[in-house]
Amino acid sequence: MKRLLAVALFFCSAHTHAYDGLTSELSHAAGGALMAGAITHIYSESENRAWIGFAVSTAAVVLEQSYEISRGANRNSQIKDMAWHALGSALGAWATDKYLLVPVVTRTSVGLLMVHTF
Repeated sequence: MKRLLAVALFFCSAHTHAYDGLTSELSHAAGGALMAGAITHIYSESENRAWIGFAVSTAAVVLEQSYEISRGANRNSQIKDMAWHALGSALGAWATDKYLLVPVVTRTSVGLLMVHTF
C-alpha cells in the first residue's frame, strides 16, 4: 500500500507548478479574508479587533512571503501574493467586525460646560 501511494504521488508531482493566474490570487485573497476574520473573532472583546485581525494576518503573510523570497522564489509573484492576501485580510476583518460580531460597547462621556461670569 505504501509503495502504491509513493508511485501515485510521484506521478502527480509532475503536474505541480507555480501558478500566478486569477484563481491563484483569488485564493490568496480568500485565505487572507478567512485568516483575518478568525483573528478578528479571537479578539472580539477589543475595540480595535478589525485592525488587530488585519495587522496580524498581513504581518504573517509578509513574513512568510519574505522567507520565500529569501529562499530564491520569484519576487514579483511573492509580492502579488502579499498584496492579494492583504486585500483579502482587509475585507475579511472589516466584514467580520461589521456583520458577524456584536458591537463593542465602550465608555464614552459627552458633556456640556457652560460658564457665565456675574
